[in-house]
Amino acid sequence: MEVLSIATTRRSFVLAWTIGVAVARAQSSDLQELQKKLVEFEESTQKTIQELKAQIAALQQAQKPAAAPVRAAPEAVPQESKVPVVHFPVEYYGTETRTRQTAGENEVGAPRIYNEPLNPELLGYFRLPGTSTYMKFGGFVKTDLFYDLNYAGAYYGAYVPSSFPSSPTPHSENSTVSMRPTRFTWETRQGTLDNSGKEVKVYFEFDFLSNYDRNTIRLRQFYGQYENFLVGQAWSAFSDPDAFPDTLEFEGPPGIIGLRNPQFRYTQPLNKHHSIGVSVEKSGTDTPFSTQFGVPIGTSKWPDLIGFYRYENNHGHLYFASLFRNVGGIVPNEQIFNLARHTGAFGASLSGVWGVPLGFHGQKDNVVFQLVIGKGISNYYNDNFGLGTDVGFAADGHLVATPTGSATFGYTHYWSKVLRSTVSYGTLRINSPVFDPGTTYHVSQYATVNLIVQPTIRFLFGAEYIYGSLERKNDFKWIAPRIQGSMTYYINRYPR
Repeated sequence: MEVLSIATTRRSFVLAWTIGVAVARAQSSDLQELQKKLVEFEESTQKTIQELKAQIAALQQAQKPAAAPVRAAPEAVPQESKVPVVHFPVEYYGTETRTRQTAGENEVGAPRIYNEPLNPELLGYFRLPGTSTYMKFGGFVKTDLFYDLNYAGAYYGAYVPSSFPSSPTPHSENSTVSMRPTRFTWETRQGTLDNSGKEVKVYFEFDFLSNYDRNTIRLRQFYGQYENFLVGQAWSAFSDPDAFPDTLEFEGPPGIIGLRNPQFRYTQPLNKHHSIGVSVEKSGTDTPFSTQFGVPIGTSKWPDLIGFYRYENNHGHLYFASLFRNVGGIVPNEQIFNLARHTGAFGASLSGVWGVPLGFHGQKDNVVFQLVIGKGISNYYNDNFGLGTDVGFAADGHLVATPTGSATFGYTHYWSKVLRSTVSYGTLRINSPVFDPGTTYHVSQYATVNLIVQPTIRFLFGAEYIYGSLERKNDFKWIAPRIQGSMTYYINRYPR
């Protein structure tokens, strides 16, 4: 290289000249002077070598070929900072609510304050690439084997006392298999475009219990919620899906509030332990099948109005709800005894779940309950298959809302990490007016005891004994015990 040749020649010339001078002076100077010059020469030579190395490195770098520019692929995902952030608060529900699991999973689809998930880690959700949307598919596949010691009504796949016989009927054993409780859910959570930490949740749920004897799809829930504003069809605010007993039998106690209604709902948290709210829901008067004046058609002057309060801590919760509605209707071709006059109806419900530290190796037992009292509220009960008992006619022909009350209790005990049992009891009483037919629903009793084995979070099987009785207004009584075996596979389920 040219620079290297010039430097080498210069170095040789300097070296020769210096040596010549040094020899000439050595003859006239002492040895000390010569040594001093030698040290200065070595320092100068090292400096020159370092300078030459730096020049060579610079030339080598300049001669390398230029790197090709990097171009982003057309399908490149947008930067994360440009995607709205989804916020998942975990403040308003305690440990017992989050961790209690049941075979029926009614608690999973319940609306929550600020859409707070039961599992704050969002296990089982996946994110749509390039968006702020999280999704989850869930539900379960369930098959039940029934053996009825006596005929238990016409509702295939569930235990419904209101469908028990209403007149003397031959006693008969019966057995069948059903998958109708099988359920599918789909949920999306999407952050708002203003990146404010708020989100919209949409929840969809269906099963296969849409009619009495076929496996056809039935919509259970389909609602959307932004912050604490909910629209769509969801569990009625008069119900408490967190407080259902852990039964294998699909329907549960007849007197528990199990209605899912179209509604507008708003919830306001007061702090981490207390919240209140209001819901405007679908009206629907459950009129008698027939009266001495004709077959009535139910109507209401306004939608049902529900106010509610919830107390929450890590041990459990208490829930109080009040219901105000208007019930009545018309009897076609009848001008005198007419339901169109309508009457007011009301109800109150107190429910809750409480953890009990008696389970196996840290597994908490739990107690659930619900108490209901009111007038003209029968169609909110779990056994609401056309009871015909919201309104009726008193002895003087006046329209009256039917008095009613119910109580439900359940206790779950963990024998081990994979083995648990639940005992439950429920009773429902409806005091029908004098002109209601003699076959009208009056008093029912319901009790269960089960043994559930859950070796993994996604697989469950067990057996249950169910006792049910129904007494009608004319004192006719029917008792129908059932033995049930169940097996369930859960979809995309993880420990909370």
